[in-house]
Amino acid sequence: MDVDSEPLAIGPDEVVDGHPCTDTSLYAADRGLIAYMLQDVRALVRLWSDGSAVVEAHEPIIWWVHGLKRRLVPCDLERLVDGRDLEVVGFFGSRRLESEGGLGPGVDPIDGLDAQLTAEFRNHPGIASYSTIEMHDGFWANLVLHSVPSDAEGWRGSGVHKGAVAMSPTLYRDVRIHNGRLPGGVESTNEVVLHRTKYWDYGLVPEAEPTWTAVRQW
Repeated sequence: MDVDSEPLAIGPDEVVDGHPCTDTSLYAADRGLIAYMLQDVRALVRLWSDGSAVVEAHEPIIWWVHGLKRRLVPCDLERLVDGRDLEVVGFFGSRRLESEGGLGPGVDPIDGLDAQLTAEFRNHPGIASYSTIEMHDGFWANLVLHSVPSDAEGWRGSGVHKGAVAMSPTLYRDVRIHNGRLPGGVESTNEVVLHRTKYWDYGLVPEAEPTWTAVRQW
């Protein structure tokens, strides 16, 4: 992304011409997928709390649903069950087609990047859990639960995360990142409250400059 440009501020109902990532219908779909990933975290916490499952911090739990990969990394189990609010980050990206300069069939570095990010979490104690879900057409979504807003700054400053950001224009046409909060934490029945979405549109080809950015307050 172009860190020197100021993101455009857009309204809750505004759709910007030429930037389909700002379509407000995506918001409901993203919220639904965040809730879906959160249910996995809640199920794991229940199993760990009642002794039904042995869960090791920072050890990825990987499984497949209808042939699509899912990964959940519990980082701080005690923080997940302490009843305090948790900060939420949801990542969604639209993958490039090969005709747009994306990578060819059978080449998918996102899974490898995900494993590198997982290993990096040991250096960031504020992160409570990290979830990844593979969707059709090579799309992936991520959910991070962490303790306080400042945790995200340290995480974004890591070398692994900077490397992932540098690859984004090649891998994605556009990216949207939601920020919010889970009141009462994982063991509550509360829904995630999203308060802001940031958008990065990399253009039709990876070399397009400058990157178009926007932010929406919900």
